[in-house]
Amino acid sequence: MSIRGITGMIGAILSVFLLAFSVHGETDAGDKWQFQLAPYAWLSGQKGRIATQPGLPPSDIDLDFYDDIADGINGAIFLVGEARRGRYGVVADIAYTDIEVDDPTPGPFYSTLNSRTKTWIISAAGFYRLVQKDRGFLDLMAGLRYWSVDASLAFGAGILPGAESSNKENWVDPLIGFKGLIPLGQSEFFLSGSLVAGGFKVGSNFMWDMMANLGYQWTDGLSTTIGYRYMKVDYDGDDFLYDVSQDGPVLGVSWRF
Repeated sequence: MSIRGITGMIGAILSVFLLAFSVHGETDAGDKWQFQLAPYAWLSGQKGRIATQPGLPPSDIDLDFYDDIADGINGAIFLVGEARRGRYGVVADIAYTDIEVDDPTPGPFYSTLNSRTKTWIISAAGFYRLVQKDRGFLDLMAGLRYWSVDASLAFGAGILPGAESSNKENWVDPLIGFKGLIPLGQSEFFLSGSLVAGGFKVGSNFMWDMMANLGYQWTDGLSTTIGYRYMKVDYDGDDFLYDVSQDGPVLGVSWRF
């Protein structure tokens, strides 16, 4: 999707949120700090083109979570934290995956190929509460996203002896976006989501990240969500190419205190 298309999407989603609230939405001007912790699971696959090893051409990737990645996850961390006081707050999102895949090689030179990728995606942003009414709200965000991709390849011995190579790339993207929540009538169900864009050729060429959830408020402080997340990043630096999209279901639980 083009930058113009994503900009139009952001505007459309913002309009929907503003229409869902009345023009004279209530605001929360209290001085009490409010906190939120929300661990989640993102069952995502990966598609795109990567070139993480100097001297090797880019390769296409098309990994399905259930068939290709689930058995190769060595570790994963997904956590969102938020602190807010009145209209202002900060939010952080930490995502870490360690994925290892073993495949036989098609030729006789090597017997197997072990590919391992460790990825950190850490976002931190300040936000301003544009609108709040009842349980619903709309926030404007601006901040940074840090990426660290550590890729290694290990070739099993065939005609040629075994070989290993690795490469690591780090970069930082500026980001802007929105997050919000709309209650579904007088029920305990709600819709929540976020949409951010970034990079702008400061770090990556472009990055965007969209999530939509259906949630249920069990108590004043406890809620659960199920939804879908799509993230796309296009980074090209020296011999390192990382043009990858990730998408899949998201399951989360949130504590507010």
